[in-house]
Amino acid sequence: MNKASLLVVGMLAASGCSRAPSDAAPAASPDTPATVTVMVVTPQYTVLHRQVSQPGAIEAFEETPIFAKVSGYVKEGWKDIGAVLRKGEILAELWVPEREVDLKHKEALLRQAQSEIEQAQRAVEAAKAAFHSAEAKVAAAEAQRLAAQARYNRTKSQYDRLRSMQQVIHKENIEEAQLGFETAQANLAEAEAAVKSALAFQAESKARWDKAEADLTVAKDHWEVARQERNYARTMLDYAYLRAPYDCVVTQRHINTGDFVQMAAVGKDKPLYVVHRTDRMRIFVQVPESDVPWVQKGAEAQVRVQALPGRIFAGQVARTSWSVDPATRTLRAEIDLPNADGLLRPGLYAYATLRADVPGQLTLPRSAVVTEGDVTRGYQSYCYQVEGGKVRRLPIELGAGDSLRVEILKKQPRPGGPWEPLVGTEQIVQSNLAELHDGQTVAVLPRQP
Repeated sequence: MNKASLLVVGMLAASGCSRAPSDAAPAASPDTPATVTVMVVTPQYTVLHRQVSQPGAIEAFEETPIFAKVSGYVKEGWKDIGAVLRKGEILAELWVPEREVDLKHKEALLRQAQSEIEQAQRAVEAAKAAFHSAEAKVAAAEAQRLAAQARYNRTKSQYDRLRSMQQVIHKENIEEAQLGFETAQANLAEAEAAVKSALAFQAESKARWDKAEADLTVAKDHWEVARQERNYARTMLDYAYLRAPYDCVVTQRHINTGDFVQMAAVGKDKPLYVVHRTDRMRIFVQVPESDVPWVQKGAEAQVRVQALPGRIFAGQVARTSWSVDPATRTLRAEIDLPNADGLLRPGLYAYATLRADVPGQLTLPRSAVVTEGDVTRGYQSYCYQVEGGKVRRLPIELGAGDSLRVEILKKQPRPGGPWEPLVGTEQIVQSNLAELHDGQTVAVLPRQP
């Protein structure tokens, strides 16, 4: 083939290769963003329901070890384990002979003190009567003195009058008047002395009365001392009876008939008995540190017991330790449950679910929130806010939450800008979050009625 023929074939080949089929579609531009269809929600003030489920243990509401206050020998008739007692019933009785003798001695001293009181009372009555007798003698002596004083005044007046008229009155008459005057004077002196003697006897009687009253007071004090010593001896002997401190069940016994039981040394001896109060039970739950803010006194609780399948016991958190145990990083919470039927027993395994409600928090569904990061780098939460048909990544700070919703404390509208509280009107994407990126164009579906 010559050069002219090759040129024609090349031109025809070039013309055939450049012709495109008439039904080929134009290629899409790689810069054109695809629109994602999403559903949106707004922050809502809702009540958060938080549940904390943890294993627990059942214990008696009260557990009391019983020790001996006095030493003695165990008598027959003691109660064994499993015995159900009312408050004050006798668990066991000790024979303490020296205490019995001591009580009888103290009772005799008390009777003696009572007799001394009665004797002192009779002495007081006698002294009181003697004083009143002395008062009567004083009154009689005073009356005699007044009579002597009257006679003295009369004879003195008569004598003075006759003596002034001695020129006309016979001397014998004057001397007779003088004698009568002197006799009245002596009688008056005698009466005054009798009054003084009666007053002295009255004072002496009063002193004896006062002493009798003081002796009676001393006798009463002796009686009170004797009574207190008798009561002490009786109390010590009463310790020979080991009594139930409340309605209880005996769970441990460490005595037998004839055992010599000694007075307990603090913290060193094994208790003679251990009793449990069972009308109410305590369920102890160790709450993890992350759930501590949710568990408060009064929180609702449901308790399931492994040994009682199908039974649910409802109660409330009665108390917490408030502080977190640094060794386990847990909070001790206690649930009190009535146990009139005796189904709950100390030591059984339990599982408790605690529920707490926190009202009035501005929240979002958990499906609208994304959290990224790890323990070393820290965590960052964000959501997507719709503005002008596009989404913007909105950093947020989370608070408390439950299984469905989470509290939103604040947001950061601009990167590096200040944090602000949510206003509650933000349009937040709830669906297809994995297909979104900052600036993504979205089509918002209408809300379902």
